[in-house]
Amino acid sequence: MGDIFTIAEETLIARQKLPPSLGFDKVRPSYDGLGLANIAALVLSWLCPETLNLGEPKALLPFNPELLAIPTVTDAWRNWLNQAPINHVVMLIVDALGYDQLRTLIDEGDVPGLASACVSPQAFFMPATSVFPTTTVTALTSAATAHAPAQHGIMGTKVYFREVGSVVNILGFRPAIAPTNSPYLDTQLNPDTLLPVPNLYHLLEQAGIDVEIVNFYQYKHSSISRFTSVGSQAGTDGYISYLTPADGFAQLRERLQKRSSYKSFTYLYVPNVDSAAHRFGPLSSCYRAEVAALDFSLQRELLRPLAGRSDTILLIVADHGQRYIDPEKILWLGEHPTLTQSLFVPPQAGVSSARFLHLINHAEAAVVDYVQKHLAEFLVVSKAEAIELGLFGLPEQPTAVESVHRIGDLILMPRHDWACFYGNRHSTSIGIHGGLSRAEMLIPFLAYRF
Repeated sequence: MGDIFTIAEETLIARQKLPPSLGFDKVRPSYDGLGLANIAALVLSWLCPETLNLGEPKALLPFNPELLAIPTVTDAWRNWLNQAPINHVVMLIVDALGYDQLRTLIDEGDVPGLASACVSPQAFFMPATSVFPTTTVTALTSAATAHAPAQHGIMGTKVYFREVGSVVNILGFRPAIAPTNSPYLDTQLNPDTLLPVPNLYHLLEQAGIDVEIVNFYQYKHSSISRFTSVGSQAGTDGYISYLTPADGFAQLRERLQKRSSYKSFTYLYVPNVDSAAHRFGPLSSCYRAEVAALDFSLQRELLRPLAGRSDTILLIVADHGQRYIDPEKILWLGEHPTLTQSLFVPPQAGVSSARFLHLINHAEAAVVDYVQKHLAEFLVVSKAEAIELGLFGLPEQPTAVESVHRIGDLILMPRHDWACFYGNRHSTSIGIHGGLSRAEMLIPFLAYRF
């Protein structure tokens, strides 16, 4: 890979570095122009810039590599932008294809198609950041709204909703602590009214842009699909179902070949890489096989047959990366009753690298003291400190009321590479995400003209 990528990577890491008190190798998410939510805003700015000012709060600023203040990066970005008009944009989100993981796969020859695309004259490639927590539901909501978690309110995989008085598993849209797999009824917790901010699909459709969603067939009408695309035709009649990523790419190619100069936006999501990383570990042989299969399908179905369509942009990004979990470095919160008895909500809220602690009255000092004395590999960050650090959004922007409640009072975080779970000891994933490490936080930003 060329030096420009290395320089951009080093500068981004230095720019987003968090205080050493939060541990080694921790990266602050960017919401000011170099993060996932900003990439979503970039789509709006390309296809219909007036949509950036619709709604309140307004969308974040578009992704802008010039913020790195590196002349070679700025020149490369401007040259790429000026190559041709942009009429069609495809945002491909490959779950768990983190920047560090992709760079390793490129360097070791596992993804020749992506390796060639990244250095192509019709491409611009650099790292960006995910959001916090670096978990799928939070990141995909930012990618669908161009808003930070502080504004959209989806603060993790499992979140305490005071509306129902329970920790909600957002993936299944069901209680996280009740012995049932039944999702909430719309009369209890309605996905269609969950988000306080608009989504890209609805905004673009209102502006006359042709919008489609290409996604796994079982996700159609799911709660997550509903709250990220509410009000849009793309989330219902415009939803294109696929069985495998390869057939999703083939369907996308056929549809793009029929496009005229009229503007369009397509969202395409691939979950397979994340599943492989959780089960076998990031950069395991199975993970590599899954990404290599995607690389082959991308070349065969999209990159080669669509060559020459310079007004059509393929944005390849991820929601987050992943890191390995050491079974000897797991904190089981159920084995610390002195701590859990200080909470009015079981410590399932949040993720394994960031547990949201909802405290009973006046318990903060006791919890901080307990962590300092008994949990040396962990620290607690107050809600106010997390907001001030810009973990959930821009500090100068007000945090939505429900987001404030869902964060809890304190956040329990590992200093280094530990994780924490609640409940009886059981087998866990080999690969995890949700934290602030660079392996989890850095994602690729590849803008490719066909």
